[in-house]
Amino acid sequence: MTNIIQEHWNNNELPGIDAILFADGTVIILDFYAVSTEKGKLHYVNPVCETNLKSVEKYNDDVWSQIERHPGVLTLPDGKKVYFGEGGMGHEGFVALTENDDQLIWALFSSATNPFTKAEFVHGKIRAYSTYDLYYNIDILTPEKIVIEAAE
Repeated sequence: MTNIIQEHWNNNELPGIDAILFADGTVIILDFYAVSTEKGKLHYVNPVCETNLKSVEKYNDDVWSQIERHPGVLTLPDGKKVYFGEGGMGHEGFVALTENDDQLIWALFSSATNPFTKAEFVHGKIRAYSTYDLYYNIDILTPEKIVIEAAE
């Protein structure tokens, strides 16, 4: 499974679903939502379930979506790289963590974020900035733990 995933990554493709894909084929489905309050909208993302790519492809034989990498790349202190950018539609975004020769560790794809245009390494987490004026704090080891905040 890893080779198929890596091949799609090398061809600038990720599953076009709200999820995190890991190199071993594990998929964590995500739910993105917003809540309106007196102070404005609060944005959240929660893991819904864990499955695998084979199961996802069983029900969607055209799950792969083209991505476009932003020209900027964030290199972490340990040498791993963070890529970010957009999907084939205007409202999609992705963030991916790689090691060595661009070997994919995991990739987050979302139809709810808009493109990601910048990334930083802040307090041991990836901070990815969306064109929605939001940033997504993503834990490197458990990327399903995402905290969304308004960019200031």
